[in-house]
Amino acid sequence: MSGRRILFLGEYTGFAGGIERYAFQTACLLRHRGDRVDWCGRTPDRDEVLFRQGFDGVFSPERLSDAPSDYDLAALHKLPDPALLAQLRRRFGERLVFWAHDHDLYCPRRHYYTPFGRTNCRRAFSPLRCALCARISSPRSWKYLRPGHGALLAELRGHHAVVLSPFMRGNLLRNGFAEERVHLIPPVIEVSTDPPEGPGQGPFKILFLGQLIRGKGADLLLDALERLDVPWQARFAGDGGDRALLERRVAASGLRERVTFSGWLSDPGRALDECDVVVFPSRWQEPFGLSGAEASARGKPVVAFDVGGVRAWLEDGVTGFAVPEKDTAALAEKLALLRREPALRARLGRAGRELVRERFSPERFLAGFDELIQRVSS
Repeated sequence: MSGRRILFLGEYTGFAGGIERYAFQTACLLRHRGDRVDWCGRTPDRDEVLFRQGFDGVFSPERLSDAPSDYDLAALHKLPDPALLAQLRRRFGERLVFWAHDHDLYCPRRHYYTPFGRTNCRRAFSPLRCALCARISSPRSWKYLRPGHGALLAELRGHHAVVLSPFMRGNLLRNGFAEERVHLIPPVIEVSTDPPEGPGQGPFKILFLGQLIRGKGADLLLDALERLDVPWQARFAGDGGDRALLERRVAASGLRERVTFSGWLSDPGRALDECDVVVFPSRWQEPFGLSGAEASARGKPVVAFDVGGVRAWLEDGVTGFAVPEKDTAALAEKLALLRREPALRARLGRAGRELVRERFSPERFLAGFDELIQRVSS
Protein backbone atom coordinates (compact mmCIF):
# COMPACT_ATOMS: atom_id res chain seq x y z
CA MET A 1 0.00 0.00 0.00
CA SER A 2 1.82 3.12 -1.21
CA GLY A 3 1.07 6.59 -2.47
CA ARG A 4 -0.04 7.85 0.95
CA ARG A 5 0.55 11.38 2.21
CA ILE A 6 2.03 11.44 5.71
CA LEU A 7 2.83 14.37 8.00
CA PHE A 8 5.31 13.98 10.87
CA LEU A 9 5.25 16.65 13.60
CA GLY A 10 8.02 17.18 16.17
CA GLU A 11 10.01 19.80 18.02
CA TYR A 12 13.40 19.72 16.30
CA THR A 13 14.36 19.89 12.64
CA GLY A 14 17.61 17.98 13.00
CA PHE A 15 19.04 15.08 14.98
CA ALA A 16 18.41 16.19 18.54
CA GLY A 17 18.03 12.60 19.77
CA GLY A 18 16.38 9.25 19.24
CA ILE A 19 12.98 10.68 18.31
CA GLU A 20 14.39 12.53 15.33
CA ARG A 21 16.53 9.57 14.22
CA TYR A 22 13.43 7.37 14.38
CA ALA A 23 11.38 9.88 12.34
CA PHE A 24 14.14 10.26 9.75
CA GLN A 25 14.65 6.52 9.27
CA THR A 26 10.92 5.86 9.13
CA ALA A 27 10.36 8.63 6.60
CA CYS A 28 13.11 7.24 4.36
CA LEU A 29 11.45 3.81 4.41
CA LEU A 30 7.98 5.19 3.64
CA ARG A 31 9.29 7.38 0.83
CA HIS A 32 11.21 4.45 -0.64
CA ARG A 33 7.98 2.51 -1.09
CA GLY A 34 6.23 5.52 -2.71
CA ASP A 35 4.65 7.56 0.09
CA ARG A 36 5.07 11.31 0.51
CA VAL A 37 6.31 12.31 3.97
CA ASP A 38 6.57 15.91 5.22
CA TRP A 39 8.05 17.20 8.47
CA CYS A 40 6.73 20.02 10.65
CA GLY A 41 9.23 21.19 13.28
CA ARG A 42 9.97 24.37 15.19
CA THR A 43 13.66 24.36 16.23
CA PRO A 44 16.74 23.71 14.04
CA ASP A 45 19.23 21.18 15.41
CA ARG A 46 22.27 19.08 14.47
CA ASP A 47 22.80 18.11 10.83
CA GLU A 48 19.70 19.99 9.74
CA VAL A 49 20.62 19.72 6.05
CA LEU A 50 20.90 15.94 6.23
CA PHE A 51 17.70 15.67 8.26
CA ARG A 52 15.74 17.66 5.67
CA GLN A 53 16.85 15.26 2.95
CA GLY A 54 14.78 12.53 4.60
CA PHE A 55 11.52 14.35 3.85
CA ASP A 56 9.67 15.64 0.79
CA GLY A 57 8.81 18.93 2.50
CA VAL A 58 9.83 20.67 5.73
CA PHE A 59 8.03 23.60 7.34
CA SER A 60 7.40 25.21 10.73
CA PRO A 61 4.16 25.11 12.76
CA GLU A 62 3.56 28.73 11.76
CA ARG A 63 3.17 27.51 8.16
CA LEU A 64 0.85 24.66 9.09
CA SER A 65 -2.21 26.50 7.81
CA ASP A 66 -0.58 26.65 4.36
CA ALA A 67 0.15 22.91 4.28
CA PRO A 68 -2.04 20.45 2.36
CA SER A 69 -5.09 19.22 4.24
CA ASP A 70 -5.34 15.79 2.60
CA TYR A 71 -2.75 13.93 4.67
CA ASP A 72 -3.76 10.32 5.34
CA LEU A 73 -2.03 10.45 8.72
CA ALA A 74 -0.57 13.15 10.99
CA ALA A 75 1.99 11.51 13.30
CA LEU A 76 2.60 13.62 16.40
CA HIS A 77 6.13 12.75 17.59
CA LYS A 78 6.38 15.29 20.41
CA LEU A 79 3.85 16.63 22.90
CA PRO A 80 2.75 20.09 21.64
CA ASP A 81 1.41 23.09 23.49
CA PRO A 82 -2.40 23.11 23.97
CA ALA A 83 -3.04 25.72 21.27
CA LEU A 84 -1.18 23.73 18.60
CA LEU A 85 -2.86 20.51 19.71
CA ALA A 86 -6.28 22.14 19.33
CA GLN A 87 -5.35 23.35 15.84
CA LEU A 88 -4.16 19.89 14.85
CA ARG A 89 -7.30 18.26 16.25
CA ARG A 90 -9.55 20.57 14.22
CA ARG A 91 -7.55 19.93 11.08
CA PHE A 92 -7.00 16.17 11.22
CA GLY A 93 -9.49 14.65 13.67
CA GLU A 94 -8.97 10.87 13.98
CA ARG A 95 -6.03 11.04 11.58
CA LEU A 96 -3.97 12.75 14.31
CA VAL A 97 -2.07 9.95 16.07
CA PHE A 98 0.25 10.44 19.05
CA TRP A 99 3.59 8.58 18.99
CA ALA A 100 4.59 8.01 22.65
CA HIS A 101 8.38 8.26 22.51
CA ASP A 102 8.95 9.48 26.07
CA HIS A 103 7.23 10.18 29.38
CA ASP A 104 6.18 13.81 28.91
CA LEU A 105 2.49 13.01 28.68
CA TYR A 106 2.09 11.55 32.18
CA CYS A 107 5.14 13.03 33.95
CA PRO A 108 5.35 16.84 34.23
CA ARG A 109 9.05 16.49 35.13
CA ARG A 110 9.54 14.39 31.94
CA HIS A 111 12.07 12.07 33.59
CA TYR A 112 9.61 9.68 35.30
CA TYR A 113 11.83 9.37 38.34
CA THR A 114 11.78 11.17 41.67
CA PRO A 115 13.81 14.39 42.04
CA PHE A 116 15.65 13.04 45.10
CA GLY A 117 17.41 9.73 44.76
CA ARG A 118 16.24 9.38 41.16
CA THR A 119 14.01 6.43 41.96
CA ASN A 120 12.06 5.37 38.89
CA CYS A 121 8.33 6.04 39.12
CA ARG A 122 5.69 3.54 38.04
CA ARG A 123 2.54 5.46 38.95
CA ALA A 124 -0.16 6.97 36.79
CA PHE A 125 -0.46 10.73 36.47
CA SER A 126 -2.07 12.43 39.47
CA PRO A 127 -2.60 16.21 39.27
CA LEU A 128 -1.76 16.97 42.91
CA ARG A 129 1.03 14.46 43.51
CA CYS A 130 2.76 15.08 40.17
CA ALA A 131 2.52 18.86 40.56
CA LEU A 132 4.18 18.66 43.98
CA CYS A 133 6.89 16.33 42.67
CA ALA A 134 7.58 18.68 39.77
CA ARG A 135 7.79 21.75 41.97
CA ILE A 136 10.24 20.31 44.50
CA SER A 137 12.73 19.59 41.75
CA SER A 138 15.39 22.10 40.74
CA PRO A 139 14.00 25.52 39.73
CA ARG A 140 16.05 25.11 36.56
CA SER A 141 13.52 22.45 35.52
CA TRP A 142 10.47 24.62 36.11
CA LYS A 143 10.70 26.08 32.62
CA TYR A 144 9.71 22.66 31.26
CA LEU A 145 6.49 22.51 33.26
CA ARG A 146 3.42 23.19 31.20
CA PRO A 147 0.02 24.39 32.44
CA GLY A 148 -2.96 22.17 31.84
CA HIS A 149 -0.97 18.94 31.81
CA GLY A 150 -4.01 16.95 32.86
CA ALA A 151 -6.04 18.51 30.04
CA LEU A 152 -3.45 17.43 27.47
CA LEU A 153 -3.53 13.89 28.80
CA ALA A 154 -7.32 13.85 28.75
CA GLU A 155 -7.38 15.13 25.17
CA LEU A 156 -4.85 12.62 23.85
CA ARG A 157 -6.66 9.72 25.54
CA GLY A 158 -9.29 10.23 22.87
CA HIS A 159 -6.79 9.77 20.04
CA HIS A 160 -5.08 6.71 18.70
CA ALA A 161 -1.54 6.30 20.00
CA VAL A 162 1.52 4.35 18.86
CA VAL A 163 4.16 2.84 21.13
CA LEU A 164 7.44 1.11 20.29
CA SER A 165 7.57 -1.29 23.26
CA PRO A 166 5.24 -3.29 25.52
CA PHE A 167 6.57 -1.20 28.41
CA MET A 168 5.18 2.00 26.88
CA ARG A 169 1.93 0.27 26.03
CA GLY A 170 1.52 -0.55 29.72
CA ASN A 171 2.23 3.05 30.70
CA LEU A 172 -0.47 4.43 28.41
CA LEU A 173 -3.02 1.86 29.58
CA ARG A 174 -2.18 2.76 33.20
CA ASN A 175 -2.91 6.39 32.33
CA GLY A 176 -6.37 5.76 30.96
CA PHE A 177 -5.88 5.05 27.26
CA ALA A 178 -8.33 2.58 25.77
CA GLU A 179 -6.61 -0.70 24.88
CA GLU A 180 -7.99 -0.73 21.34
CA ARG A 181 -6.50 2.73 20.68
CA VAL A 182 -2.90 1.87 21.67
CA HIS A 183 -0.97 0.30 18.79
CA LEU A 184 2.40 -1.42 19.23
CA ILE A 185 4.36 -0.87 16.02
CA PRO A 186 8.00 -1.98 16.35
CA PRO A 187 10.53 0.40 14.77
CA VAL A 188 12.61 -0.50 11.75
CA ILE A 189 16.24 -1.26 12.60
CA GLU A 190 18.65 -1.95 9.77
CA VAL A 191 20.74 -5.09 10.21
CA SER A 192 24.28 -4.91 8.86
CA THR A 193 24.79 -6.96 5.69
CA ASP A 194 28.28 -8.10 6.67
CA PRO A 195 28.66 -10.72 9.42
CA PRO A 196 30.15 -9.35 12.65
CA GLU A 197 33.91 -9.56 12.88
CA GLY A 198 35.61 -11.99 15.23
CA PRO A 199 37.29 -10.89 18.48
CA GLY A 200 39.71 -8.05 17.83
CA GLN A 201 43.24 -7.65 19.05
CA GLY A 202 44.35 -5.26 21.76
CA PRO A 203 42.43 -4.00 24.77
CA PHE A 204 38.78 -4.74 25.46
CA LYS A 205 36.85 -1.89 23.78
CA ILE A 206 33.71 -0.60 25.51
CA LEU A 207 31.32 1.86 23.85
CA PHE A 208 28.74 4.20 25.35
CA LEU A 209 26.51 5.75 22.69
CA GLY A 210 24.06 8.44 23.79
CA GLN A 211 23.54 11.85 25.34
CA LEU A 212 25.83 12.80 28.21
CA ILE A 213 23.05 13.63 30.65
CA ARG A 214 22.08 12.14 34.00
CA GLY A 215 19.21 10.10 32.65
CA LYS A 216 21.46 8.18 30.24
CA GLY A 217 23.73 7.02 33.07
CA ALA A 218 27.21 7.76 31.73
CA ASP A 219 28.31 8.43 35.33
CA LEU A 220 27.07 4.98 36.32
CA LEU A 221 29.20 3.46 33.59
CA LEU A 222 32.21 5.28 35.05
CA ASP A 223 31.37 3.73 38.43
CA ALA A 224 31.50 0.30 36.81
CA LEU A 225 34.70 1.03 34.90
CA GLU A 226 36.45 1.99 38.12
CA ARG A 227 35.65 -1.53 39.40
CA LEU A 228 37.02 -3.39 36.37
CA ASP A 229 40.22 -5.32 37.03
CA VAL A 230 40.83 -6.34 33.39
CA PRO A 231 42.47 -4.30 30.58
CA TRP A 232 39.95 -2.06 28.83
CA GLN A 233 39.40 1.09 26.76
CA ALA A 234 36.15 3.03 26.85
CA ARG A 235 34.69 5.50 24.37
CA PHE A 236 31.86 7.89 25.19
CA ALA A 237 30.22 8.86 21.90
CA GLY A 238 27.76 11.65 22.51
CA ASP A 239 27.35 15.14 23.88
CA GLY A 240 25.33 16.83 26.55
CA GLY A 241 25.30 19.01 29.64
CA ASP A 242 27.28 16.54 31.77
CA ARG A 243 30.26 16.17 29.46
CA ALA A 244 32.54 18.61 31.31
CA LEU A 245 31.63 17.03 34.65
CA LEU A 246 32.39 13.55 33.33
CA GLU A 247 35.71 14.66 31.84
CA ARG A 248 36.77 16.15 35.18
CA ARG A 249 35.86 12.94 36.93
CA VAL A 250 37.88 10.88 34.46
CA ALA A 251 40.91 13.11 35.02
CA ALA A 252 40.57 12.94 38.81
CA SER A 253 40.27 9.14 38.69
CA GLY A 254 43.44 8.73 36.65
CA LEU A 255 41.53 7.17 33.74
CA ARG A 256 42.39 9.74 31.08
CA GLU A 257 44.57 7.26 29.15
CA ARG A 258 41.74 4.74 28.95
CA VAL A 259 38.64 6.91 28.40
CA THR A 260 37.95 9.07 25.34
CA PHE A 261 35.09 11.47 24.57
CA SER A 262 34.43 11.66 20.84
CA GLY A 263 31.36 13.90 20.82
CA TRP A 264 28.13 13.33 18.93
CA LEU A 265 28.40 11.06 15.87
CA SER A 266 26.08 11.58 12.90
CA ASP A 267 26.87 8.02 11.78
CA PRO A 268 27.77 5.77 14.72
CA GLY A 269 28.25 2.70 12.52
CA ARG A 270 32.03 2.77 12.55
CA ALA A 271 32.18 3.22 16.33
CA LEU A 272 29.87 0.22 16.74
CA ASP A 273 31.98 -1.89 14.40
CA GLU A 274 35.19 -1.06 16.27
CA CYS A 275 33.96 -1.91 19.78
CA ASP A 276 33.70 -5.27 21.57
CA VAL A 277 30.66 -4.46 23.69
CA VAL A 278 28.09 -1.67 24.03
CA VAL A 279 26.92 -0.54 27.46
CA PHE A 280 23.43 0.90 27.87
CA PRO A 281 23.46 2.19 31.48
CA SER A 282 20.31 4.31 31.44
CA ARG A 283 19.09 5.59 34.80
CA TRP A 284 15.66 6.59 33.51
CA GLN A 285 13.13 4.14 32.11
CA GLU A 286 13.97 4.07 28.43
CA PRO A 287 10.76 3.96 26.37
CA PHE A 288 12.63 1.75 23.88
CA GLY A 289 16.38 2.35 23.66
CA LEU A 290 17.13 2.71 19.96
CA SER A 291 20.93 2.84 20.20
CA GLY A 292 21.04 -0.43 22.14
CA ALA A 293 18.99 -2.21 19.50
CA GLU A 294 21.19 -0.72 16.78
CA ALA A 295 24.22 -2.19 18.53
CA SER A 296 22.59 -5.64 18.46
CA ALA A 297 21.84 -5.14 14.76
CA ARG A 298 25.58 -4.87 14.14
CA GLY A 299 26.34 -8.04 16.05
CA LYS A 300 27.53 -6.47 19.29
CA PRO A 301 26.55 -7.79 22.72
CA VAL A 302 24.88 -5.22 24.96
CA VAL A 303 25.05 -4.91 28.74
CA ALA A 304 22.19 -2.76 30.02
CA PHE A 305 20.32 -1.84 33.15
CA ASP A 306 16.98 -3.61 33.14
CA VAL A 307 14.75 -0.54 32.88
CA GLY A 308 11.84 0.56 30.73
CA GLY A 309 11.56 -0.92 27.26
CA VAL A 310 15.02 -2.50 27.14
CA ARG A 311 13.56 -6.02 27.15
CA ALA A 312 11.88 -5.32 23.82
CA TRP A 313 15.27 -5.95 22.16
CA LEU A 314 17.53 -7.44 24.86
CA GLU A 315 17.17 -11.04 26.02
CA ASP A 316 19.23 -11.64 29.14
CA GLY A 317 21.92 -14.27 28.56
CA VAL A 318 20.92 -14.63 24.90
CA THR A 319 21.79 -11.33 23.16
CA GLY A 320 23.55 -9.62 26.08
CA PHE A 321 22.96 -9.06 29.76
CA ALA A 322 20.24 -7.12 31.60
CA VAL A 323 21.39 -6.27 35.14
CA PRO A 324 19.39 -4.65 37.97
CA GLU A 325 19.02 -0.89 37.58
CA LYS A 326 21.91 1.19 38.96
CA ASP A 327 23.78 -1.98 40.06
CA THR A 328 27.23 -0.94 38.87
CA ALA A 329 28.90 -3.93 40.54
CA ALA A 330 26.76 -6.30 38.44
CA LEU A 331 27.50 -4.19 35.36
CA ALA A 332 31.25 -4.49 35.98
CA GLU A 333 30.91 -8.23 36.58
CA LYS A 334 29.28 -8.80 33.19
CA LEU A 335 31.83 -6.63 31.42
CA ALA A 336 34.66 -8.62 33.00
CA LEU A 337 32.98 -11.86 31.91
CA LEU A 338 32.74 -10.66 28.31
CA ARG A 339 36.38 -9.55 28.42
CA ARG A 340 37.48 -13.03 29.48
CA GLU A 341 35.28 -14.95 27.02
CA PRO A 342 35.49 -13.69 23.42
CA ALA A 343 33.52 -16.73 22.19
CA LEU A 344 30.62 -15.65 24.42
CA ARG A 345 30.76 -12.15 22.95
CA ALA A 346 30.55 -13.58 19.45
CA ARG A 347 27.63 -15.86 20.34
CA LEU A 348 25.61 -13.10 22.00
CA GLY A 349 26.33 -10.76 19.09
CA ARG A 350 25.08 -13.25 16.51
CA ALA A 351 21.91 -13.90 18.50
CA GLY A 352 21.25 -10.18 18.86
CA ARG A 353 21.60 -9.64 15.16
CA GLU A 354 19.09 -12.38 14.40
CA LEU A 355 16.63 -11.10 17.03
CA VAL A 356 16.66 -7.62 15.46
CA ARG A 357 16.26 -9.09 11.99
CA GLU A 358 13.17 -10.98 13.15
CA ARG A 359 11.45 -8.37 15.35
CA PHE A 360 12.29 -5.05 13.68
CA SER A 361 12.05 -5.69 9.95
CA PRO A 362 10.66 -3.18 7.43
CA GLU A 363 7.85 -5.63 6.62
CA ARG A 364 6.60 -5.74 10.22
CA PHE A 365 6.66 -1.96 10.51
CA LEU A 366 4.86 -1.36 7.21
CA ALA A 367 2.16 -3.90 8.03
CA GLY A 368 1.45 -2.21 11.36
CA PHE A 369 1.62 1.27 9.85
CA ASP A 370 -0.83 0.44 7.06
CA GLU A 371 -3.24 -1.21 9.49
CA LEU A 372 -3.17 1.96 11.61
CA ILE A 373 -3.99 4.17 8.62
CA GLN A 374 -6.92 1.95 7.77
CA ARG A 375 -8.21 2.22 11.36
CA VAL A 376 -8.06 6.01 11.53
CA SER A 377 -9.48 6.59 8.04
CA SER A 378 -12.42 4.19 8.28
